[in-house]
Amino acid sequence: MKLDDIKSIILILLGFLTIPLLEILPVAGGGASLIIVITIPFLVLVSIIMAIVYSLYYNKKKNEKTKRRAFVIMALTLIALNLLLFPHR
Repeated sequence: MKLDDIKSIILILLGFLTIPLLEILPVAGGGASLIIVITIPFLVLVSIIMAIVYSLYYNKKKNEKTKRRAFVIMALTLIALNLLLFPHR
């Protein structure tokens, strides 16, 4: 398995970051469960799209610095979206 394939898998797994956050952080009341039901598929879809873009577009790039920067930006974007859309108390 190439390193770029592993990075694509990591991007997909970051879409599921909300699920472990449910066990770690306290969740707000009943309306928040609806938010969770809506945000998990949205974040998974965004992570799959980012993984596809990374694997198709950035694998063709020969510059390792550009590929590394794109991966970090995509990963940080997914982490930020997970934390921003999570219904905290």
